[in-house]
Amino acid sequence: MALKDPTLVLDTSICVDLSNGKLLEIALQLHYTFLLPDVIAGELMDPQGEDLLKIGYKVINLAPEQIGYIEILNQKYSQPSRADLFALASAKYLSCILLTGDQSLRKAADTESVEVHGILWLLDKLVFGKLITADFASHSLNNIIESGSWLPKKEIETRLKKWKK
Repeated sequence: MALKDPTLVLDTSICVDLSNGKLLEIALQLHYTFLLPDVIAGELMDPQGEDLLKIGYKVINLAPEQIGYIEILNQKYSQPSRADLFALASAKYLSCILLTGDQSLRKAADTESVEVHGILWLLDKLVFGKLITADFASHSLNNIIESGSWLPKKEIETRLKKWKK
């Protein structure tokens, strides 16, 4: 798969946060390629993986030799789900940024020298790029939190204060 830079690999939690924040289509306006490992695209229920592919998200399949790397990751890191380890392995092999809301996956990505960010970083990009207003970002963030996503309280407060100005 030929990739244009920059490329983001999404885990399950980011897909859910984007959906809950009503940001799935808006995020695609950023100058990024959004990749979903085939395992994650296949397991997503809300939003449906196939719906994401229809609107412009791309699926990535790991080569058989790269699957062996997932086995190594699975032995090293007990907390991230196997599907999320596919996201980490994809980001590592493609030299991409990993987007995740999963703290244990973030730690694994740091250990594996994979650049990692979360939904707050993506919201910042959307606001800075003027693709959404600060008010829309605040509403999106509140919807994400109300839907059960855990985000650092201090970071939430910082964003909400900044976006009120």
